[in-house]
Amino acid sequence: MSLSRVNGWLQPALPCWPCELCGDAAGQDGICAPCRADLPWIGPACPGCARPGADDRACVQCESSEQPWSRVIAPLAWRFPVDALVMRCKYHGALHFGALLGRLLVEPCAGRPVDAILPVPLHRARQVERGFNQAMEVARPLARALGLPLLHGAARRVRATRPQATLPEDERQRNLAGAFVAGPALAGRRLAIVDDVFTTGTTARALTEALQEAGAARVEVWAVARGGTAQAGR
Repeated sequence: MSLSRVNGWLQPALPCWPCELCGDAAGQDGICAPCRADLPWIGPACPGCARPGADDRACVQCESSEQPWSRVIAPLAWRFPVDALVMRCKYHGALHFGALLGRLLVEPCAGRPVDAILPVPLHRARQVERGFNQAMEVARPLARALGLPLLHGAARRVRATRPQATLPEDERQRNLAGAFVAGPALAGRRLAIVDDVFTTGTTARALTEALQEAGAARVEVWAVARGGTAQAGR
């Protein structure tokens, strides 16, 4: 019996997932093709910071400063409905939106030279207060789809910091100094940090430097969206 015939019999029995945005029939990604196409995709971007419009070349800012990571992938702009999905997940516990955002990262991140995925950790007090880590909710379906290990507890946020969104850009780096530590199990590994939003890069920088101090061979930053400096941070 052919596989195509078996698939044809099984297809009517498979769940027809509604689109999370419009409610129409969608595939198991939870978003229909028209809504997916209407998302604010950035397109060509600087490989160092995912700033749009760089045509896959380093932008002026990245050329003038050293970045600790190898590449940033942040395929969507911080605009509606992406900003609303992130905020609903992060502050209202709509974890199914976090899973949807993670699935949107699968195609842009497929085939990258990484050994494991590491969601940006929350401080223990913040995670207890919130009840979950939104970066983990994004990373879980992404790791599953890419067949990569999902590291939990390999790096820790050891200092409770002020929310990045409340700080001007020049204070964000001081706020995160010494905030992360990582263990020796990461030595020699190629890692992808996963977060919801890449804004100024200060969170990613602090965590990347902690991973490199622990011996990580290479670090990429994967985020759902590229935000402006005034947008929400961690």
